[in-house]
Amino acid sequence: MGMKTFGLIGDGKIAEKHRRSIAKFGHFEFIYDPIKMQFQSKLSLQKYLNKCPSVDYYVIASPSDFHRQQTQIILNHIGNSDSQIIVEKPAVLPWEPLIDSSKINVVLQLRYLPGLPEKADSVKAVFVRDEAYFKTWKGDARKTGGLFLNLFIHFIDLAIQLDADFEGLVIPKGNQEKYIQHRSEGHKTQRFIMPNEIQTCYDLMYEDILSDGGIKPKELFYLNWILQRNSEIFGYGKEAMNKVIRIGKELM
Repeated sequence: MGMKTFGLIGDGKIAEKHRRSIAKFGHFEFIYDPIKMQFQSKLSLQKYLNKCPSVDYYVIASPSDFHRQQTQIILNHIGNSDSQIIVEKPAVLPWEPLIDSSKINVVLQLRYLPGLPEKADSVKAVFVRDEAYFKTWKGDARKTGGLFLNLFIHFIDLAIQLDADFEGLVIPKGNQEKYIQHRSEGHKTQRFIMPNEIQTCYDLMYEDILSDGGIKPKELFYLNWILQRNSEIFGYGKEAMNKVIRIGKELM
């Protein structure tokens, strides 16, 4: 596979997972984060890239509302070279069209969860989000695509992969749970998804991408339709709180 070079766009909390995985496969040539680097927030990414060395992989881990624009800028920058893009979810917001390019790899790390069954009955996720959440950019539907997309995209994608029903709920207080329910030897079994497993998922995802795998936008048209449709039904912001969201596998 050989050691690869990377450029990181966005250096917040989610970028830490990328940093740990990248350390196993290569090294950074540059990191672009206007806020941390005290640049003006609208500093041209294009001008910055023109000053940087070319890399094998451009990793977009910036806030969600920048993903599509930055993906297009990087695609134009790399042209016909062999460089590729790794972009965090969502690749686009619900009201934006997907960019269909084989150079783009979308982060949906739960597909790489070890020990997944081949099929499942249901995928369930309960999130706790209080008022403080809605005072951050993550609680701003215009920047994330909404509560439904931001929190449930990975679990709905997993339900599609496992031919399972999906059930989700966001509550202001209580306990969080994420699990897969399936049958094993005639008995119902719950496979809980634990926070300490996520870094392993990122490591496996990077190994797949660097071996010419990865999840391409052309695979996600149906997932995006599901997310758009249900965002309109259940709401983009606080109106989606305390609603039990069910999506049957017959709609997947």
